[in-house]
Amino acid sequence: MPEIVITEFMHKQAVAALSREFEVHYDPTLGLDPEGLRRIIRKVRGLIVRERTDVDIPLIADALALRVVGQIGTPADNVDRLACEGRGIEVIRAPETVADSVAEYVLAAALLLMRGAFLSTTAVIAGQWPRGHLVGREIAGKRLGLLGLDLGARAAALRARALGLTVAGWDPFLKETSPVWRDLARSEFDALIAGSDVLSVHLPAHAKTHGLLGPAALMRMKAGSVLIAVGGAGVVDEAALANMLSTGRLRGAAIDGFETEPLTGEAGKVFARVPNLILSPRVADLTVESHLRSSQAIADKMAAALRR
Repeated sequence: MPEIVITEFMHKQAVAALSREFEVHYDPTLGLDPEGLRRIIRKVRGLIVRERTDVDIPLIADALALRVVGQIGTPADNVDRLACEGRGIEVIRAPETVADSVAEYVLAAALLLMRGAFLSTTAVIAGQWPRGHLVGREIAGKRLGLLGLDLGARAAALRARALGLTVAGWDPFLKETSPVWRDLARSEFDALIAGSDVLSVHLPAHAKTHGLLGPAALMRMKAGSVLIAVGGAGVVDEAALANMLSTGRLRGAAIDGFETEPLTGEAGKVFARVPNLILSPRVADLTVESHLRSSQAIADKMAAALRR
């Protein structure tokens, strides 16, 4: 019987390191097979997931020997932390290992959408010469607003300042006395969305954040601004955002997470023919380098926890 089960993709070096010391069952498709996972979880001591494996009360009830749950990549809400705590199960994460990747995604999207010159390939190949329509905006001197101050947002703030942006943030989960505000201007929600040229959303999926950027809030955003969403699903109203882009109210948007994941053909219809829009499948935190760092960190923490 395996001691550790890994239900989603993990770097092969980290899997090999764990396998030298423990009996490991690695099946990166198991996270999408809840019944299959429940059949083997009974005597497992360590479980490693990403964001698509539901570690919920029924699974935890079946996992009689489970001591540790490790989550690779950005922390997500698929792990019921309260249920784990109630059973004395440790939840280990390593968000610091993916912060640089998230920051680079945010700045790359901001540069691309503000400049607007990189989406003209089809027109140029067709013999058009849309030079007059591609006079973009420089990013230096603009304002980056951060909704949510996780480690990725803080890493984005450092890079943004180096490019000449001013940065401010808002986070309903951070106290006013948090040391984060020593290095970052604190703003009220309405002032932040109204005054930012680039608004980057890092808030997690939560009752406090669901629908936060709905039609009314999106209308208060600065005309011609850019929205980037790398946080939890449901924070941004997708239909309202699509409308803002289609009418030209917003300059562009990059979305890395959706209410329906994976995005289905039906759910994706809202984005059909919407201009200046970048959609990506939860990869803001995923690069070759961050994949290795995060996998290794979780493997090290898992091994240490099971040795205790």
